[in-house]
Amino acid sequence: MSNYICLDTSVLIKVLVEEEDSDKATVLLQRIIDHRQLIVLPAFAWAEVGTVLRKKRRGEELAVQEADDLWLEFRQFPGIEYLNDDSIMDLAWKISRHFDMPTLYDAAFLAVAEVVGERTREICEFWTADEKLFNLLNGRKKYVRLLKELE
Repeated sequence: MSNYICLDTSVLIKVLVEEEDSDKATVLLQRIIDHRQLIVLPAFAWAEVGTVLRKKRRGEELAVQEADDLWLEFRQFPGIEYLNDDSIMDLAWKISRHFDMPTLYDAAFLAVAEVVGERTREICEFWTADEKLFNLLNGRKKYVRLLKELE
């Protein structure tokens, strides 16, 4: 098992907000804590999580205090390292171009997993709840895992 893991915003939100497969996201986070893995994320991931919480608040899915509490809970998650360097940016661009992705956001998470894997010589799994992304990759990134398939 690797010392590193990358979690998509879709997984992080399911830990915070009760949604389909939230139970699986919670189990995954507990496994990460139990195995003392470091969660590696692109530098902007905190803003992406915050944006989803704000959208849920504005859509009245969350009360003001609830959104504030969830933001604080996220900020207190143990063992998160935000990464941002040229190798991640360049690889995100290449991944997005290769898979014809409309944005760099998803590609940046993939790039983080790949760069960490290269640097540590360990497989850095990337977990997502985004089936559209998972299907787009069509099994061509072996380190990508779909939350729905967590056992």
